[in-house]
Amino acid sequence: MAHGGARPGAGRKKGSRNRKQVDWNGPLVVDPSALAPDRDALSGMTLKDLETCSPLTFLTHIYRNRGLAAAIRADAAKAALPYAHARLAAPREDQPALPGLDNGWGDDLPPMNRRN
Repeated sequence: MAHGGARPGAGRKKGSRNRKQVDWNGPLVVDPSALAPDRDALSGMTLKDLETCSPLTFLTHIYRNRGLAAAIRADAAKAALPYAHARLAAPREDQPALPGLDNGWGDDLPPMNRRN
């Protein structure tokens, strides 16, 4: 059996489109001409506000905009996650245990009466 080299029918077909091109060919739900000329079509923010806003604020305006397609809103929400919710770090081995867990606190409790 041959190893490596060109195989007939393998690879990307000629004339096929990129995945991003296929996803973004549809029209936006918002009509940009309906917006004021000083407003952004995606976020609905004024152009002056866009100059000073943070990435989280911009993405929040996009995923809360009900006039946009659901795919665009979902992508904006996924992009905003690292800014809004940090990932939990794995516990380190050199990290000490919480104080008071193994200090014999059971001695401070009153004795339990057993009923049969």
